[in-house]
Amino acid sequence: DGELVFEDGGLGATVKGLSVNDFTVELKEGLLPIQIASYSKGGAYRMHMEWSGPGIEKRILAVRHGIDGYQRSLERVFNDHGEAVLGPRKAAAFKRLRSIRQQASGPKRESEKKAAVISEKGSEPPETHILLRGNPNSQGKIVKPGFPEIFRTPDPVLPSPYQNDSSSGRRRILAEWIASPSNPLTARVMANRIWQFHFGRGIVRSSNNFGAKGDRPTHPELLDWLAAEFVEGGWSMKRLHKTILMSNTYRMSSRSIPDNLAADPTNNLFWRFDMRRLTAEELRDSLLQAAGNLNTAMFGPGIYPVMPPEAAATSSTGLGKWGTSSAEEAARRSVYVHTKRSLRLPILTSFDAPEGDTSCPVRFSTTQPTQALGMLNSAFVNEQAQILASRVLDEVGEDSRSRVRRAIEIVVSRVARDEEVEEGLRFIEGVQSAAGLSDDKAFERFCLLALNLNEFIYLD
Repeated sequence: DGELVFEDGGLGATVKGLSVNDFTVELKEGLLPIQIASYSKGGAYRMHMEWSGPGIEKRILAVRHGIDGYQRSLERVFNDHGEAVLGPRKAAAFKRLRSIRQQASGPKRESEKKAAVISEKGSEPPETHILLRGNPNSQGKIVKPGFPEIFRTPDPVLPSPYQNDSSSGRRRILAEWIASPSNPLTARVMANRIWQFHFGRGIVRSSNNFGAKGDRPTHPELLDWLAAEFVEGGWSMKRLHKTILMSNTYRMSSRSIPDNLAADPTNNLFWRFDMRRLTAEELRDSLLQAAGNLNTAMFGPGIYPVMPPEAAATSSTGLGKWGTSSAEEAARRSVYVHTKRSLRLPILTSFDAPEGDTSCPVRFSTTQPTQALGMLNSAFVNEQAQILASRVLDEVGEDSRSRVRRAIEIVVSRVARDEEVEEGLRFIEGVQSAAGLSDDKAFERFCLLALNLNEFIYLD
C-alpha cells in the first residue's frame, strides 16, 4: 500500500506514433485506492489501461485515441457492464449518483447556448451580379437593392441612414418596408393566416399566394378591414385573435341548413362553422390529456417518444438516429416531438402532419381506413386507454356503470347520456363473453373504444 509499482519515461516501441510499454499489475481482492498519473508534453492521451478479473474479460479503463479509432471511457464501461463490473449494489449506487449529477447540472443556461447566425461584416457590402445560367464564375450585370416594381415603391436611398461601421443598413430598410403601415400586403397576409388558424381556411384560400395565380378572397372588404385593424392595433396578434373569436361568424353553429348547403356547398360565405378533425398534434395531445398523462412542461430540447419498430424499419438508419426520452418527457406536447424527415411518428403521419421538406400553407385533412386501424391497434393509443382506465378506477371505484359514465365524460367533455352508458355496459359484457376478459381488461377495451369516437376526434 502506498508503494510505487511502476514508472516509465515514455521511451519504447511506438505504434502509429504512440509510445507502447506493456506492463501488468496484479491487484489484491478488496477495495484498494490507486493513483495513476500520466503526463505528456504533446497534450495527447498517451496511456491505455485494461483490467480483467475472474469471469470478466478485459475492460477498457482509459480513453484511447488514435489506435484503430477506438474510444471508450470508464463511465461508458459502468453504463454497459455495471452489474458485471461493480456488482448489483454498487451498480445501482452508480446509476443513482449519475442521475443526481445530471439533475444538478440541469439544462444549459441561455448564456451557454450557442447558435450560428448570418450577419453582415462592414458597411460596404460587395457588389451583387446576375449569375449567367446560375454559374457563380460567370457574372453578368450588377444588381442594385430595390423593392419589387409591382408595389411602385421608390428604391431605397443608399447609403442608408442606418449605415454604420458594422452594417450597410440594407436589411433594416427592408425590414421596415415589410412592416410599414403603407405596405398593405404584410398585414393582409398575416390577418388571413390568423383567420385560417381559427376557421380551417383563409379568406384567401391560397395562403401562400396572393397573386393573380392564387385564389381570390371570398370577402375582400373583410380582409382589408382586418388588416387595417391589425395595423391600428399596433400589430398585436392577441388583439386580432380576440376580435375574430368574439365575432358572430366564429360563434356560428356547424349544423347544416339544406337551402344554404344547396346554394353554397363549400361554405365560401361562412354561413356555418365547418366541422373539422383534430390536427395530428392536437389528436396526440388530446389522447394524453384524456388519459391524464399529458406533461405540459414548456421549453427545452425536442423529445423522442417511443418509435414503433415497424416505423423504424422504414428508415435507413433504423433507430440509430432516434434518441430516447423518459416516459414523463415522452408525454409532453407534440410541438416538442423531434422532427426527422425520414423517421416520423406514425400517429402524426397518419393524420396528415406536414413533412419537413416543403412549406405547408394549408394542411390536408384526409379520412382513410388506415387512420381507424392505427387508432385501434397502435401501441401508443392502447397504452393511453390503459392509463385512462386506471385514472377512472381511481376516481370512481369499481362500479361498472360509474366507470363507463366517467370515461365518456372525460373523453367527450360533456355529461354522458343514459343510453350511452347502457350501450357501453353491453359492449363490456360482449367482450367479456367473447374473449373471456376480466372486468378491468374489458373496461380497458371500452376506453380504447371511447378514444376512437368521432366526437373525440372531430370538432362539431
